[in-house]
Amino acid sequence: MPINRTPPPASPVPVSSDDTSQSQTTQTRAIDAIERTTKLHSESAPDIPSLTLNVSERKKRKHDGVNPNIMSYMSEMFSVYTNEQAKHFKDLQIIVSSIKEQNDELKKSVDTMSSKYDEFLSRLSILEAEKRQDRYIIQQLQEKIENMERKSRFSGIEIRNIPKNNEESKENLCSTVKKLGECLNVNLRDSDIKDVYRTNSKTGTRPIIVEFNSVIIKEKMLHEVKKFN
Repeated sequence: MPINRTPPPASPVPVSSDDTSQSQTTQTRAIDAIERTTKLHSESAPDIPSLTLNVSERKKRKHDGVNPNIMSYMSEMFSVYTNEQAKHFKDLQIIVSSIKEQNDELKKSVDTMSSKYDEFLSRLSILEAEKRQDRYIIQQLQEKIENMERKSRFSGIEIRNIPKNNEESKENLCSTVKKLGECLNVNLRDSDIKDVYRTNSKTGTRPIIVEFNSVIIKEKMLHEVKKFN
């Protein structure tokens, strides 16, 4: 069985007088060094404690106020800028108003031109309808003239190479035709002649056209002309 043994108490190390004196000497030297250092700093900057305190507790400097000249200059500049902007805005309003008036006038012009164009189209349509009607009437008249010409050929004759008198009329032409009938032994009366006139020929002597009231008289005149020749 083990035996518990208590170690003997350690005896303190004896301190010699030399060691004690050496430690005191070292402490004295350290204190002297600290005092010398503090004294040197105090001589070079005696207010170090106060400076340290001032730095830690320093506050911003309060301004006494704004220079009134600067405020006046800024107010004047702002007033000038405001007036310039108001002038530009007024000019812009005038330009916009002018453009609006021009647009209104342009719109009126366009409306007027559109109305005139519609009126022109209406008139053109009317003229085209009248033109078609005129063509139809002309065609009808041409057909009637052709029919009249055909009928006149049935009962009419053409007399050529008879000089024109200065004052020639239908009565003179009727007299000439009756004299020609007398030469051919054909007794012609005024009632036998329906119409007599000269053609509109530009060259030479214009022939005389005689329209009789009956084809019988025409045939008799032609028969006598053949016998005469």
